[in-house]
Amino acid sequence: MTIGIAAFGAGAGRGVIAALKAVECVGRGAIGGFVSFAAIKGDGSLVRASSQTGGGVSLFDGHVPDEIAVAHVAGLISSGPNRPEPLSDFIAAEPGVGIVTGHRMPQTRMLDGVALNVHVLRNMKAGADPQSAVDQVIATCPDMDAGFLACSFDGRMGMGSTPAVMMRGDLGSGLLEARSETKRVASIHNAIHPHRLISTVANEIALDTMTLSETPVAWIRIASGVALHFGPNAQVHVGSNGSADRLVHPNEAYLTGEWSIGLGDPVAVLADGRTIGWLGYEPFMIVADGRVQSVDGQKAIDIPVTSLRS
Repeated sequence: MTIGIAAFGAGAGRGVIAALKAVECVGRGAIGGFVSFAAIKGDGSLVRASSQTGGGVSLFDGHVPDEIAVAHVAGLISSGPNRPEPLSDFIAAEPGVGIVTGHRMPQTRMLDGVALNVHVLRNMKAGADPQSAVDQVIATCPDMDAGFLACSFDGRMGMGSTPAVMMRGDLGSGLLEARSETKRVASIHNAIHPHRLISTVANEIALDTMTLSETPVAWIRIASGVALHFGPNAQVHVGSNGSADRLVHPNEAYLTGEWSIGLGDPVAVLADGRTIGWLGYEPFMIVADGRVQSVDGQKAIDIPVTSLRS
């Protein structure tokens, strides 16, 4: 009856909200109601937002402020409408430590009066890895109706559910990270269907949104006539004018005859022999005898270069 989503890396705030909106579009069940959101901004401050109804679109009047959208650590929990106030209890968070969200009822208080998710956060603050912090609380309270998703301030993640929750047949969870390992997202949920798909949708949308939100480090032009060369890795070499003067493809067969090709993924962009980034979009090209004839049906197109591998 809940989904927890957490992300680390530039654009984490924007990513988790986009993920929730996507889940609300494709899923059915315990979604579209309350949301409790927390993010740790670039200046180290903690910001929260919540809504009892309306799901992802109800936060920030549908437009995430830039300073929150680009936060490097963010998480949320959401389900059906009208949960007990304060909704901030559903996410434990502290600047310099991290965020603990989850599913089911991670805000449940233990006999000592402290919430389960707060205990996970305290374990992290005491030096425990997020996964160990989660495991410790689960081992202490195996019969509680809760699952946890913890993200530390430096991007480590951990998640898990108590044995009582693991008996359910509608659980889903997963973790996804960019190849550069500087961006990662995770989600955990139940009672949202199709349950084998939801975590994948949430994670892929969050990471894709975080990647797309990157400001390009450069724009380059690929034009007809540029030469195609063979090499072990796909590359675009650009000159001082920002135009590609050489393309490298790992399939030598494309150097002779006529072909319809892409460059592959990832594609490094190099200037003066130094990697300046990664091709942010893979064009469709017609090549003949080692020369580009057209790019996306045109004589030339401009393509963004990103700082991170997708």
